[in-house]
Amino acid sequence: MPELPEVETMRRGLLATVASKRVEGVDVLWERSFDAPQSVIDRVVVDHRVVGIGRRGKVLIIDLDDGFHLLLHPRMTGQLVVTEHGSTRFAGGHPSRSMLAPMPNVTTRVIIRLSGDTVLFVNDQRKFARITLVDTPALLADPFLKRLGPEPLSEAFNVADFREQLRRHARAPIKAVILDQTTVAGVGNIYADESLHLARIHPQRPAGTLSAATVTRLHHAIRAVLSAAVEDGGTSFEDYANVFRGRGSHLTGARLFRRQAQPCLVCGTCIRRTRVAGRGTNHCPRCQRSQ
Repeated sequence: MPELPEVETMRRGLLATVASKRVEGVDVLWERSFDAPQSVIDRVVVDHRVVGIGRRGKVLIIDLDDGFHLLLHPRMTGQLVVTEHGSTRFAGGHPSRSMLAPMPNVTTRVIIRLSGDTVLFVNDQRKFARITLVDTPALLADPFLKRLGPEPLSEAFNVADFREQLRRHARAPIKAVILDQTTVAGVGNIYADESLHLARIHPQRPAGTLSAATVTRLHHAIRAVLSAAVEDGGTSFEDYANVFRGRGSHLTGARLFRRQAQPCLVCGTCIRRTRVAGRGTNHCPRCQRSQ
């Protein structure tokens, strides 16, 4: 599932390719992918210009010049591809053979045609991705967005408030707490594991047992891991590529992701895979002791 670094990479790609473009048409190939009927889409989306590309947690926000917004939730397998004059806009990376295939493909659910012969393809193999159309008041009142915690790379994510959130969930495993989007927005399974390893914290350790120094260490680790992943264009896997169909490079430096049964890069101990809060979890038994 795309997490903050992957969705932020999508945002930057859209900013470089579709910002200021006018929407010329929208084709909804899978009805459930877009929550508005075609008549409404034609009235409030078509013939309007994209004036901003934002992000909140794992949700992309495309602003239109008439005060409406497209909330794009990639969820598990959502993928965006932008073409100009029929060719994908590449910006580095290493696309796979399947990514070089012509658009649209069998996973394409929505096609947004824009000025300048630019096309945004919303692909989604498992059909969980959603585009929600809202006006500005509804955007500000959106219950999901309002519940989200602070953006981890912003000043709003500070140590004092983070420590208080951990106290409120004192008995829960620390991994479960940082996966909770009300604690901090955008952190998913990959980057929770990576952050906990950098901070040398066992993922099952109760959140309330962390000392002030350990909480500070985890806070810094979350910011460091996410910052590095954003700069690397995210961690590419089967369903994720940036909007240019390039590959993120963060996987090459991952501490734990897909490294179960391999030696820890810090101490050489074999990485173990367990389950925490119902999620597959990798950790190093030596670097991340339970006490």
